[in-house]
Amino acid sequence: MLFRILGAPELYDEQRRRRIHLASPMQGALLGALLGQPGVTVPAEQLIGELWGDRPPAKEANALQAHVSRLRGRLALVEPERANAPRLIRHGTGYELTAGEHDTDAGRFRLSVARARELAEHDPQAAYDAFRQALALWRGNVLEGSVMGPICAGVAAEHERTRQDALEKLFETALRTGRHEQVLGELRAAVSAHPGRTRFREQLALALRRRRPAAAAPGARRPGPEADRPGELERLRGLVQLLASEQRSLRNQIEGLTALVSAPE
Repeated sequence: MLFRILGAPELYDEQRRRRIHLASPMQGALLGALLGQPGVTVPAEQLIGELWGDRPPAKEANALQAHVSRLRGRLALVEPERANAPRLIRHGTGYELTAGEHDTDAGRFRLSVARARELAEHDPQAAYDAFRQALALWRGNVLEGSVMGPICAGVAAEHERTRQDALEKLFETALRTGRHEQVLGELRAAVSAHPGRTRFREQLALALRRRRPAAAAPGARRPGPEADRPGELERLRGLVQLLASEQRSLRNQIEGLTALVSAPE
C-alpha cells in the first residue's frame, strides 16, 4: 500500500500495480488531514472543519462517518488482508490512520532527500541522481483537486518547502557536476515561481555565467541569431513548466471552492 498525496490524492496497490482513485475531493481532504499526523487521533471536530469549513451539514457527525466509511472501503480494495486490523480506526471522538514513512510518497520523498543530502557531502554525482529520483515522486501540487482546509493547507505548505529545499540542492549538485545546461530551464522556472527565494536567483546567475562563451577575439565573426536558439528554447521550456504549475494550482483552488459551494447544508 502506498498513500499518494504529492499530486492528486490516491491509493496505490504496489502488489497488483494499480491505482485506486478516491471518490471525491472531500475524501482527498480527509486522507490528507489524517496523513498530516499519521498514527495520531484527529478530533472529529477538526475533520468536520476541514471538510466543510464554517458550513457543516445538519448531521455533521453522520456525514463525516459516511466519508470515513467510503475511505475504509477504498483501503479494503488495496489491503483486504487487513480486514481484522484496519488502518483507519475510531478513537473516542476522533479518527486515526496508521501509516509509516515508507507507506506514503511524502515519507519516501523525505527519506530519499535525506539520503541524497548525505551523498552530496562526498559524491555530488550520485547525489544529483538521488535528488532527481526523489523529486520524480511529485506528480503535481500536494493533494491536488482536494478541498483545502487549514490542516491540508498546512500539510501542503510543509511539503512544498521541502520540495523547494530539494530543488535547491539538486541545482547545487548540478552546478558542481557541470550540468548547468540541463537545469537552466528549471532554474528559470523556479526563479519565476519563487521570486523571493534568493538562492534560486544566485544559482541561475551562476548557470548563465557558465554557459556564456568566452569573449571573442578582436575581429572574430559574431555569432548569428541561430546561436542563441538553445538559450531561447531553455527559456521557453521554463515558461511552459511555470504555466503548467500555475494552471494546476488554479485548478486546485477552483475545484476546492466548487466543492465548498456545492456541499450540502
